[in-house]
Amino acid sequence: MPKELLNEFINKNCTITLMGDKHIQFTGVVIAIAGYWIKLKEDECIRVINGAMIQDIKTN
Repeated sequence: MPKELLNEFINKNCTITLMGDKHIQFTGVVIAIAGYWIKLKEDECIRVINGAMIQDIKTN
């Protein structure tokens, strides 16, 4: 996913779906974008996701 598109999701509550056989989803607030890495604040943790693996992002 292009970085320019990812920047639109900073500070928004989103659900991110990753590519693969299983549709793995994470929900939280996107707090930073660095290169193709996305920092997502979930309820109790902060997760870093490889932006190249994203299939879909939707705002909640």
